Amino acid sequence: MASMLDCKKIQEGLSEYIDGVQTVEQSEATQAHLRSCAVCTKIAEELTQTSRLLAFLPRPELSESFELKLTTRLAGQALRPKPITLTEKLAAWWVRPGVRPALASGLAVATLVPVVVFFPRAVRPTVVATPAVEAVAENAEVEQAMQEHLSAKAGEVFGDSSGLLLASTPAGRETGS
Repeated sequence: MASMLDCKKIQEGLSEYIDGVQTVEQSEATQAHLRSCAVCTKIAEELTQTSRLLAFLPRPELSESFELKLTTRLAGQALRPKPITLTEKLAAWWVRPGVRPALASGLAVATLVPVVVFFPRAVRPTVVATPAVEAVAENAEVEQAMQEHLSAKAGEVFGDSSGLLLASTPAGRETGS
């Protein structure tokens, strides 16, 4: 029994076999295969019948310039630029300078945006009302210190500045006694 590979090889050469243009070795191999393979034999019979039918058709009259026109047309098709595929476009785009760094930057931004948008920022802790918290909240000195803190500008000193004056006095020098 013939393999599919043998059948494929034989079927590719059946037209040449029917037309009688195969070499003697090829023709003998085709005949041997056709004796053992019903499928290829059926295909060969159909091709033979088709060839006989075509022989009865009248041959068309070709103009004197037919070969020139055909050659010109085939040359025009062969020389026509081939359309660029999407893969080729992407490959050309990828090698352009600056594309990879721009793509890396874009991916970094695309990764960070959801993090910034969907993850909440640091939330101020909520103070649970306990007796100690209420006692501090009712204390006027704590309230005043808090107001100073909130209204202070960067670099300003809070509270009593006398300690800073003492610390900034040169060593060995006494302050106003």
